[in-house]
Amino acid sequence: MTEPLLTTKLYIPPIRPRLVSRPRLIERLSAGMHHKLSLVSAPAGFGKTTLLSECAARCGRPVAWLAVDEADNDPTRFLAYLIAALQTIDSGIGKGILGALQGPQAPPVVSILARLINDLAAIPAPFLLILDDYHLIEAKPVHDALSFFLEHQPPQMHLLISTRVDPPLPIARLRGRGQLTELRQNDLRFTLEEAAEFLNTAMDLRLSIPDVAALASRTEGWIAGLQLAAVSMRGQDDPAHFVHAFAGSHRHVLDYLMEEVLMRQPAAVQTFLLHTAILNRLTAPLCDAVLGGETGQLRPPVSSQEMLEHLDRTNLFVVPLDNERRWYRYHHLFAGLLRQRLQQAQPGAVRQLHHRASAWYERQGLMAAAIGHALSAEDFERALHLVEGGAESAVMRSELATLQGWLEALPDDMVRTRPILCVYHTWALLLSGSPVQVAEARLQEAVDADPDGSLAGEVLAVRALIATYQRKMSQSAELSRRALELLPEDRLFFRSFIAGYLGASNLWSGDLVGARQALEEAVRISQRAGNLTNTVLALCHLGELSMLEGHLHGGKEFYEQALALAVDHQGQREPIAGLALIGLGQLFTLQQNLQDAVRHLVEGIELIKRWGEAGATSGYVGLARIRRHQGDLEGASEAIQAAERSAIRFDAMTADDEYVANEKASLWLAQGNIEAVERWIEECGLDGEVHLYPREQEGGVVIPYNRLFGYTLAARVHLAQDRPESALQVLMQLREIVEASGWTLYTTKLLILESLALHLQGNIPEAMKPLARALALGQPQGCVGFFLEEGAPMAELLRHAASRGISPEYASHLLARFGTKPGATPPSPHAPMQPSQVQPLVEPLTERELEVLGLLATPLSIAEIADSLFVTVSTVRSHTKSIYAKLNVHSRPDAAQRAKELKLI
Repeated sequence: MTEPLLTTKLYIPPIRPRLVSRPRLIERLSAGMHHKLSLVSAPAGFGKTTLLSECAARCGRPVAWLAVDEADNDPTRFLAYLIAALQTIDSGIGKGILGALQGPQAPPVVSILARLINDLAAIPAPFLLILDDYHLIEAKPVHDALSFFLEHQPPQMHLLISTRVDPPLPIARLRGRGQLTELRQNDLRFTLEEAAEFLNTAMDLRLSIPDVAALASRTEGWIAGLQLAAVSMRGQDDPAHFVHAFAGSHRHVLDYLMEEVLMRQPAAVQTFLLHTAILNRLTAPLCDAVLGGETGQLRPPVSSQEMLEHLDRTNLFVVPLDNERRWYRYHHLFAGLLRQRLQQAQPGAVRQLHHRASAWYERQGLMAAAIGHALSAEDFERALHLVEGGAESAVMRSELATLQGWLEALPDDMVRTRPILCVYHTWALLLSGSPVQVAEARLQEAVDADPDGSLAGEVLAVRALIATYQRKMSQSAELSRRALELLPEDRLFFRSFIAGYLGASNLWSGDLVGARQALEEAVRISQRAGNLTNTVLALCHLGELSMLEGHLHGGKEFYEQALALAVDHQGQREPIAGLALIGLGQLFTLQQNLQDAVRHLVEGIELIKRWGEAGATSGYVGLARIRRHQGDLEGASEAIQAAERSAIRFDAMTADDEYVANEKASLWLAQGNIEAVERWIEECGLDGEVHLYPREQEGGVVIPYNRLFGYTLAARVHLAQDRPESALQVLMQLREIVEASGWTLYTTKLLILESLALHLQGNIPEAMKPLARALALGQPQGCVGFFLEEGAPMAELLRHAASRGISPEYASHLLARFGTKPGATPPSPHAPMQPSQVQPLVEPLTERELEVLGLLATPLSIAEIADSLFVTVSTVRSHTKSIYAKLNVHSRPDAAQRAKELKLI
């Protein structure tokens, strides 16, 4: 369940009726609106929030306001509130992103921000974003996120931050670029004129100018000090004597004034102030609950709502948070001092007050606040109970930092006694990419705390996830089956995921029959659970399975079904849609539709990174494979490096490392580095006999995905070394088991390699036999990529096939894709795949240049284009220069226009 956002964090504090306007500061802020950032940095009590409120009212542009608090150190929570604040300007901003943040795995922050920035760039008019009290942020991931946001924010947006200390943002760089406006302590001090207006008009005192000057001097223009002094002077018979007796540092002055303020308030007001000081935000029902009938009596009797309004009217340091005056907060400095006083005067009351606040928040369904107060009360039993109830929701919302923060705030010996908390903690550790040893240690504690095995199903579900991450597919399948047997029907959170693990395990272990059954069950369970993410995952696996069976058209239907489901209520694609796009990209690669393949892979990578880093790895590998086949080995290397970085970030998973390693070894072979490939093959144990694995269902044997790729690469090495006999020995073993497993797609690939090995032996008639079968399998589904990637030797074989009447139409079609005719000279063995689009240019654009050209027609910067293509900025600039020369243009707009005329984009 999604926890509601506190809208009071988004309200702009209204201007007080007797506001001391500060036109000199407003003018400076207004003049800096064309810069990126305005920073208002000063200690507590210098009127930062009041100044920002006035700026918001007078700036003449839409304003989004976010009052930051300690809980926003969770990156997911911070982003959720940032988007909610911006939606007060335009409700269309960030549509669909909040849903991604609430998914089962936290999306990468940079990807979320990139989509948000694109939304903001579409807003036509200038607007202002204000972050108040940013000093409460201490988490580096949040600082990094805001730095990225600041660096890439659109020109119509201005960011205004108030803080007590300078945040670790690129302030020096912005200052050097002239993109920063700064207001600091000396700027914010009240001048003599402002102090006089505040004391005599706003606070209704009748001080002479010399007395105002004396007080302003002794407080050094510190607004909170002046306010406290003004409150203390009410009722003084001799205000002038008070002014002249007033002395000391801020700290000493504050202690003195606090005593004066509190001692002069009625008992009921003192009780209300002290006992509600534990609250970050105040509303009458919450105050009633916390006070528990201890308000005392004012004359006449008042309610908590009347008390809050009284404090507001008398300037006792409360700030309204909405226009209806239902929610307030204390001035932060004032609240801190009240809490200190409460701890000194009534230490035994603090825990009880926090407990009451926790109970009230629990009744409202605001679990994060309920847990926070329970922890502050050191009522760990209650906190444990609340975390148990809120953990699943936190995981589903991907608020992993929040969940881990709760658990770390609890005594670890108590957490270890709650097995379900250990299970959820393990889940959070795995999804956040923590080392698998750390996660396993926590899971073992769950087992130790559950001697009767009541959570055996949940524990097995997490063990299945660990096994899946580590490519222990047989173990994962067994654990998944046992977990589903043990999990109650209503444990849909676990059942919806574990069903998918079972299907994926069967798929990757080579059991297509078992995989289809499990994945279809996963779709049914996930849809019943309302788990869209897992539904899309299962459909994508079914698409992959269909492709392996040789049904490319059927695979496309599954991917398109997943793509149709993976949208929000606004029709925007959810991050999980990235998996379907990557699957389609791989399918288009097989059909040699390379432009569409690259487009789908790039878009899929950007989307899936918002859901989970591991999902992007297959997209990078897909790009590397295309570029390798095109002969762009530098581009392939860049894509592989991106894949390696992606795999490393997800520490718990080993499957992605193996996947990347296979493609990296293929690249070495394409580069002619056979020694490196041979070392890799030997290290992986792929240099001997083909090792088969018993099928767990229905008998027989299988070859796991990763091993099949490795053995195939070993056969390719034999071919490169002119050892066709050794290659055939491996290939025929592989084909026998692959055919028996129903892997029609891979059967086609192995038959092609067999024909090449026989051709290398000079036995053309025998080479025609496997080639004829490969053509018969590939033609119905349009699988041309396997043929074209083999270069000149395959072109020669196809000419022989066409001349002998073996699938003559399809063979001729493939030769045409090579750029040759049945009787023509075949292409070079290393000739890259050529773009299929006819270009009326003297020198055609390469496939990579077409990719860059398509992105040049978008608003993306050169740096952003480089990021999206996973290359360096200099590489993009080099391609851009070549594109301009070939198109005979000199700018991006002209290039885009010329490309449209030529129907290149």
